[in-house]
Amino acid sequence: MAFSKIYLPLPLLTKEGMKNKSGLIANLEEGLFISEDCVRDIGMTRRRSRKWRLGSTAALFLVALLNPTARGADPASKYFYDDKGQIVREEVDSTGSGRTDTWITYKDGKPVLQAMDTGKHGKPDTWYHLTPDGQVARAEKDQNLDGKPDVWTIYEKEVPVKAEQDLDFDGKPDRYIYFEKGKPVRAEESVKRDGKITLWLYYDEAGVLIRDEEDTKGIGRATVFSYYQDGKLIRREEDTKGTGRVDRWSYYDKEERLIRREVSRSGSGRPDVWAHFENGKIVKQEEDLLGRGRPNVTYFFQEGVLGRREEDTKGVGKVDLIEWYEDGKPVKRQQDSRQQGKIDVVSYLRQGQIERQEVDTKYEGRYDLVRFYANGRLAKEEYDTNGDGRPDVWAYYDEKGDKVLQEEDTEYDGKVHVRFRFEGGRVVSKEVVSARKSDGPPRLLTPKSW
Repeated sequence: MAFSKIYLPLPLLTKEGMKNKSGLIANLEEGLFISEDCVRDIGMTRRRSRKWRLGSTAALFLVALLNPTARGADPASKYFYDDKGQIVREEVDSTGSGRTDTWITYKDGKPVLQAMDTGKHGKPDTWYHLTPDGQVARAEKDQNLDGKPDVWTIYEKEVPVKAEQDLDFDGKPDRYIYFEKGKPVRAEESVKRDGKITLWLYYDEAGVLIRDEEDTKGIGRATVFSYYQDGKLIRREEDTKGTGRVDRWSYYDKEERLIRREVSRSGSGRPDVWAHFENGKIVKQEEDLLGRGRPNVTYFFQEGVLGRREEDTKGVGKVDLIEWYEDGKPVKRQQDSRQQGKIDVVSYLRQGQIERQEVDTKYEGRYDLVRFYANGRLAKEEYDTNGDGRPDVWAYYDEKGDKVLQEEDTEYDGKVHVRFRFEGGRVVSKEVVSARKSDGPPRLLTPKSW
């Protein structure tokens, strides 16, 4: 016998393919491998392969067992015959290393099964079932080396038409791959390994992933739709509520980093939140709180941390409220309470609670009323009524927020001349400290709601 047929490994799903959802088919020339990238979202992380490469139709290599090979060692075969002299088995050391790596089973003198040790583990991990004319009809692959196949591929004229893969090694397929002209066009997967298909993948003519759909809620239909260009994620649409309507859209750059996200919080199918990202971190978020189809609130971030918030509370196109943040909490708030383009109220906060507020009551560009708070409640007010830069009215409030005492400097000399005491919002007593200019009622301060 001069020659034996040695079959090189045909395209199969790789061992690394078990780690992600879409898997990979390898080129014969490149070996078995997987191309894997990681995409990270706010509240969401998905890992999957971007490309599914498929080599050309597997070739049948004839190895001359008696002639030297390019590898510098002679292959060797052992032949086993039945009592009629018919060959029944062949063991091949295809590399001349002294170890058998291929086992061929014959029937009626023709090979019907070829087992191979492709990983040099000393035992078969790949099996090829052959037709009477020597072509591969079915292939099996043991990826975890437990002696049982977990990848099954069916061929027609040595071209793959369908493959199945057991990803959790329970003996049942979890992923199904369908081929046309030897290249994958569609795949289905049970992501939870419970037999229910929840992931569908689609490929172009080159075998590159162009779209996948996933049922993340177990409702029997896709709720996440991902789109790819050159095998890389460029857009994702999500039905986060499972209503059948997409309410979140994500866009990615060439490195598959998130650059923009739009959300429909109202469920109308129209975005009312727009978030912008750089290097995978959020830098700005806009929101339409008034339902007018355009943003009236904008958040600004530094290194992914909120730094400032601006709001057009009336939706007239002018910002009238600005909040400043440190460590994610507001520390300062500026307001244009009269909608005239100038800040007239400034509040200072600690741990999210207001501590002090300054008010420009006359809208003249200076703050003449200062309020002090304790545990978020108004405790004291100081009012400069004559514009000399010094307070001349002091008001004090109890834990319920009711005024209990007001002192006034009627002479504008920095001293208290009159004291008024209150109960239930009414004056109950008046104390004259100095007789001059002390015969009037308490001076009114700006309402606390300002």
